[in-house]
Amino acid sequence: MSSIRMPITTAARKGISAVTAAASDSRVMLTRHGHVVAVVDSAERLDRDLRTVREASAAVLDFYADRVSERSAKFDLDQVCARVGVDADQVRKRAGLRVARLA
Repeated sequence: MSSIRMPITTAARKGISAVTAAASDSRVMLTRHGHVVAVVDSAERLDRDLRTVREASAAVLDFYADRVSERSAKFDLDQVCARVGVDADQVRKRAGLRVARLA
């Protein structure tokens, strides 16, 4: 995906309408002295990116759950989550949501 680097002074001169219009096509990175200080992005692209991150997180959890289930030694959920640095309550909540969707 392409992005546009734009100094804040240019963005201020163009106005918020022009910056948001540019953000509908490309992510706009606002800069100050050459350093990115803010990003303007479309809501659709942001939703898509967040969905991708959530799906990737779920895939990682599924992978680790599969790896743990293949071992001869069995661990409970709290032990697995502690080993991989994941909040066990979040996993339980996510599992509950998936079960609710299947029902």
